[in-house]
Amino acid sequence: MVGAWGESDGEAARTAVVTGASAGVGRAVAVALGSLGWTVAVGARRTDRLAETVAELEAAGGTGFAHRLDVCDPDQVEAFFDALEETHGPAAVLVNNAGLGWLGAIAETTPARLRSTVETNLLGALYCTRRALRPMLAGGIAGDVVFISSDSVLQPYPHMLTYGATKAAVEYLAAGLDVELGGTGVRVTTVRLGPTVSEFNTSWPEEDLIGFMHAWERLGIRQDFNYLPTDLAARAVVTAVTAPRGTKVSLLTVRPEVTRNDDPRTVWDKARRQGRDER
Repeated sequence: MVGAWGESDGEAARTAVVTGASAGVGRAVAVALGSLGWTVAVGARRTDRLAETVAELEAAGGTGFAHRLDVCDPDQVEAFFDALEETHGPAAVLVNNAGLGWLGAIAETTPARLRSTVETNLLGALYCTRRALRPMLAGGIAGDVVFISSDSVLQPYPHMLTYGATKAAVEYLAAGLDVELGGTGVRVTTVRLGPTVSEFNTSWPEEDLIGFMHAWERLGIRQDFNYLPTDLAARAVVTAVTAPRGTKVSLLTVRPEVTRNDDPRTVWDKARRQGRDER
C-alpha cells in the first residue's frame, strides 16, 4: 500500500526503468527510486557513467541494473527490456528522461541536429513507452509511465525551438496516452521542469551560447536563469509514481523561484556556468 502522497507505506518494491540515467536528472531520479528499496534499471549511451549511477542508487538502498541504451535505436530498446525482464521481470515504472537539445536559430540549424533532437526526445520516448507497455498490459500490472518535459512548451525559447517543439509533442503524447490507457491500471504523468542543474548544455559550442544570449537580449526577454537542483526534480517523479492507487498525477510543474536581479551580466554568467560545474 501507499499512504500519503510521495510516502511509501509498506508497498512492495517495484521495478523501474530510467532512461538517460548516466547523469543529471536521470541519475537523481534513479537514486530517489532506489531509496524506496526498488530495483532500478538504468540505461544510457555512456555505460561507464551508468556504473556510478548504480553505485549511488544501491548505496541509497535499491538494487541496480545497468545496460547500454540508445533510445533512438529500437533494437537497443528491445535488447534493454529483454535483458531486464530476463533478470528482474517486467518493469512497473518507466521514466522517459533521455533528452537533448541544441542552440541555434532554425535557419542556421543543421539537419543532423534537427534529426538527433527529434529522434532522442520524441521517437526515443515512443520506442521505450511502446516496449514497456507490452508486458504491463499483458500482465495486468498497475504501472506508471512518466515523461520529463520542459516549461519551454509554455514560453518559446528563441534558439531552442526544436527542443521545445519535441517537448510539446511529448506532452500531447502523454495526454493522449492517459486517455488510451484509461481503465488499464497504468497511469501517465508529465513532469514539466523549469531550468534544472544538469549536464544538458555542456556540449553547446561557445558561439551557439553567445548567439542564444544575443537573441534574448535583442528581443528584450527577461529570464533570471535560476536552476532547480536535480534532487527536487527527482522528488517530483517520486511523488507521481507513489501516489495512492485510485488517484493519478497527470501534470506536475516544478520551477525555481524567481529572484530580483538587475544586472544582466550576472544572469548570463549563470547561464554560461550552468551544468559545466556539474561535470
